[in-house]
Amino acid sequence: MQVSRESSPVRISDAALIASAQAGRADAWAAIYDANYPAIYRYIRARIFEETVAEDLAADVFLAALDGVRRYRDRGRPLLAWLYGIARNVVAEHQRQLARTGSLSSQRQDRTTAQPQPGQVADPTPAGGDPAELITHLDLQVAIQKLTESQREVVILRHFVGLSTGEIAGVLGKDIPAIYSLEARAMMTLRKLLGK
Repeated sequence: MQVSRESSPVRISDAALIASAQAGRADAWAAIYDANYPAIYRYIRARIFEETVAEDLAADVFLAALDGVRRYRDRGRPLLAWLYGIARNVVAEHQRQLARTGSLSSQRQDRTTAQPQPGQVADPTPAGGDPAELITHLDLQVAIQKLTESQREVVILRHFVGLSTGEIAGVLGKDIPAIYSLEARAMMTLRKLLGK
């Protein structure tokens, strides 16, 4: 059985892929990883805003999936929904750890008010970027955090991960009209918060 989703002319169902992974087949894990890593990484990156941390957390998601695959039960939802649930938990745990250690507030402060070290010249454009882009990025980060949890998830899955309305509905376990409604309300709120 060929499990590569990219090269195979016939796509293997999520159920067959999981069954192969539960049997310990390395090619099934490779197919799961290859097909789902980009979406999981983009989701985490939109929540964390730090590239290396997002990469580490995305790897943690697949390690947790590997550890928990024997307990996986098909409930008629896409495999991505299961991985997304793990990603939400990994991000939440990461944010709880940062809050416990006080690192969350210091990281936010570091990104906005970093001071040069002695002998360094302050660069108003981090990494040589446009300061207007940095402000927009920070404003968007703050605005997204002000959405309800459901609205935030829809916006991230649509605009950062790139899922369709039907895919978002499957991942979140909601019907399509609910996704349209959440997205519309989220976009109105973001326009107000960002003044656009």
